[in-house]
Amino acid sequence: MSDAEKPEGLGFDFAPAWARKSADEYVSRYQGKNYDERTGREERPRRDGSFRERPPRREGDSRPPRRGQDGERASFRRSAGEDGARRPPRRDFSGEAPRAARGEPRPPRRPWVEPLDAELRILPNQKTLGSIIKTLQKTHVAFPVKKFVSMFLENPQACLARFEAKPETDVQFWSCKACGLVALSEAELVAHLLADHLKDFFDVSEEPCEPPSGVFPRVAWCPKTEQWVGAPNHHSYKHRLAELAASAGMSEQDYARTLEMRTDPESIEAWKQSVTKQTVYRLKQTEAPQTETPTEPADAGEAPAPEAPAADTRPTYSRDQAEALFRQKILPGQITSSTHVCLPVSLAQMSPSMPLKLLLKFTLRDEQRYPRSLFFALRGAFRHRKFTLFRGNDPRGPEFVANVVLTPFKAEHVVKELAVALDYVKEHPLCTRQELLAAVKEAVPELQPEVLARQVAFLFQKGHIVEYYNGVLALPEENPKFRKLPEELKREREAAGVEPAAKPEEQTPAETAETAPAEEKPAEPVSAPAEAAAPKTEAEPEPAAEPETPAPASEEVPHAAE
Repeated sequence: MSDAEKPEGLGFDFAPAWARKSADEYVSRYQGKNYDERTGREERPRRDGSFRERPPRREGDSRPPRRGQDGERASFRRSAGEDGARRPPRRDFSGEAPRAARGEPRPPRRPWVEPLDAELRILPNQKTLGSIIKTLQKTHVAFPVKKFVSMFLENPQACLARFEAKPETDVQFWSCKACGLVALSEAELVAHLLADHLKDFFDVSEEPCEPPSGVFPRVAWCPKTEQWVGAPNHHSYKHRLAELAASAGMSEQDYARTLEMRTDPESIEAWKQSVTKQTVYRLKQTEAPQTETPTEPADAGEAPAPEAPAADTRPTYSRDQAEALFRQKILPGQITSSTHVCLPVSLAQMSPSMPLKLLLKFTLRDEQRYPRSLFFALRGAFRHRKFTLFRGNDPRGPEFVANVVLTPFKAEHVVKELAVALDYVKEHPLCTRQELLAAVKEAVPELQPEVLARQVAFLFQKGHIVEYYNGVLALPEENPKFRKLPEELKREREAAGVEPAAKPEEQTPAETAETAPAEEKPAEPVSAPAEAAAPKTEAEPEPAAEPETPAPASEEVPHAAE
């Protein structure tokens, strides 16, 4: 196609339409107008034809400059006072200035640590559990299982933590034979042995020595402990730094930043005089039995000469030599590894492995809220000892344990005092033991107090009447009734810091049982073994009239509401 045949407007100019026009049109549009260099906007004149201009700053004006004034980007200084002087930096609750104001570096953030991926069960200690079982065997009183759970959880030494690695993981538990401490790596356990058990195998003593000789341009001084750390070019500096950092609970890098380097001759000489004693290590050995050698008898007039102390002929070692000998000969026999381990909770909380401590912390927190592992462990132990477990009020009520079998009394021919006691408990459910004795004494005034106590104790020991730990009585049903006494509720509210909504005497027994918090901790969990330590044990009496043999209780009664 020739140029003559091309349509009009078709060419090789690909610029936009506004750029193809002449520039004179756009230049004339903006001529004679003023624009703000800061904002790029047009400065519009006022009604009187003058442009807006900011007034000059007054003399003595202490206000901070606004944004853009004086040709700079100013900001409001919150730390400036009325007179323009800078305020001192804010201080924390301890009275010290912030770390940045003191010129100290910001501590590094702790890395995120995930809890250990393993199975953990909280179990009761067998020694403590054995004392509780012996106490329960001496009494017929029913105690709440939750009270025993609280006792174990409040005493870390009475609980055991059983860690078990999952099959799909390669977790290994390294244990110390000397104290039972557990770590997740061999390096952590070796550091524990060197720090805590090196003195168990070596005798440590300080002996005089010559001051260090050499050229020391500077020495380190700790302002916190006011102790000399030493010269960085001396061989003892590294161990001294690690020792002081461990005692301060800091890493060696963070502790080294807090030290002061002094170069004056007086400081260097003072450090030399402070290290005129050296720490010497001697390996402990079992003493061999000494054979007595016959000696000639001394004259009667001569006093025996005092024996000079025998010199210690054991070889001496420095700190590095003692650690090397410990690693070579002693350390292999003090470490074991396995996929499961069981140790006291108080010892597991001192583990150097943070993932293990986090798993234990979260598990104990869950056990405080909803005790599962320890609760089922105690129930299994009580069942193994043939104790009776039952729930009060309903199948989901509080669980109790007792050393009696709940057996309803169905004898037709029975003595008067037994019949009066059973009828009174039936007509006055949730009464106390004192109320029962007073009612029987009133109904049978000719009965002697000793005989009355034996007859009523027979009903308790045979399980015909359930006696709770607080003295409340109930008949042996599938779910015997239970309530807390007003004094007990008051103590629990005071321990929890909750004000009572109504007076205890204004509530009925049913309302008292309903308002009692189900998941609230007892105010005095330690009182359970104290009450059971002095049980109301009476010699098992024979009733005045031999009642008929009651039917054996079914297995569903003591173990109901699982």
